[in-house]
Amino acid sequence: MAQAIEDFDVVIVGGGIVGLSAACVLAPMVKRIALVNQSPASAWSAGSDYGLRVTAVNLASQKLLAEIGVWKDIQQMRCTPYHDMVVWQSLSDAEVHFSANMTGHTSLGTIVENNVLVQALTLHLKTLTNVSCYEPSSMQNFSELSDNSVLIELENAEGQSQRLTSRLLIGADGVHSKVRSCAGIATARQDYQQSGVVCTVLTEKSHENTAWQCFSEEGPLALLPLAAKQCSIVWSLDTAVAKQMLALSEDDFNARLSAASEYRLGGLQIASKRVSFPLSGSQANEYVGRRVVLLGDAAHAIHPLAGLGLNLGLEDLRCLQQLIQSSDRELGSERILQRYQRARKTENSAMQKSLEAIDKLFRQPQPWLRQLRSIGFSASNHCKPIKMAFMRRALGIPL
Repeated sequence: MAQAIEDFDVVIVGGGIVGLSAACVLAPMVKRIALVNQSPASAWSAGSDYGLRVTAVNLASQKLLAEIGVWKDIQQMRCTPYHDMVVWQSLSDAEVHFSANMTGHTSLGTIVENNVLVQALTLHLKTLTNVSCYEPSSMQNFSELSDNSVLIELENAEGQSQRLTSRLLIGADGVHSKVRSCAGIATARQDYQQSGVVCTVLTEKSHENTAWQCFSEEGPLALLPLAAKQCSIVWSLDTAVAKQMLALSEDDFNARLSAASEYRLGGLQIASKRVSFPLSGSQANEYVGRRVVLLGDAAHAIHPLAGLGLNLGLEDLRCLQQLIQSSDRELGSERILQRYQRARKTENSAMQKSLEAIDKLFRQPQPWLRQLRSIGFSASNHCKPIKMAFMRRALGIPL
């Protein structure tokens, strides 16, 4: 007997934050959506230890999550708004201080654990009657079925095959996207030969609901506020140095980390396990194919020094949403997808190159460059238009 084929308007491959958000955003706009998720996340519970991966959710992303209906749930679960940001160059007095007071908003963003975001979106997804979840299932391949649909082949955890058709296939399945590879889309990759060391730390002083970031020749260190006197750190180091940091005793690690932060928050003490992840940049040569569109890390990955990765993925989603809403073309039409690519590829590519240039600039040890950087920090701190331009990009909204 022939295997039944399920028909959908949209099939989303990837059950991370961007994929879950895409299902929630598009659910009011189309009749049937399928979400294919290979590895469902473990549930978050109140009182659990802080997750090691956190995101600085900017105001534009908060607005999108509020429109979905999950931001209020995230606020009730666990998150920390921050109203100031201090960025400084190590071994100098040069710093830039950003404040929400300059913007007319109460915060510059909110630190949220990734598993809290996933939990809130997953719970909301369960209330949507037109979204079907295939999990744990993985996409094996897809092919063009007709001029207006694709055939997607899945395999579930028991090894059973499933087949779906869709007018639009969305790849939100991360840097190793199966959708992207099956579409034959090549990717330009840049190995930074760096790793991000992450953990939760206890701080001697209050973080004052401020995000702190130190640029040094060793690599940028971010201290992101959590609960009182707790921060999540992201320390971008050469991979060999990152391995050394993971191998240190807790006391030695605490000493190295506190010194790297120049004791802005006093002594720091590790309060979780330490892990690292490789850092690399990537840009898909194309963001779209025939009835295929890539979102988030499937299309682009950038250096984490500005904390913009997830926010850019949600900007991708917002752009796609607006293009679908404003067009009288059919879902998945080439015109809509090409307009999406033109809008997002240029911006994301520029952001990737800018962050790579900043990282490279601050790792240079020449004294004259250190002095030039100090001058640049001081000028930026005293020039409101420059500060507003930085905040406009970081917040993701007009100011």
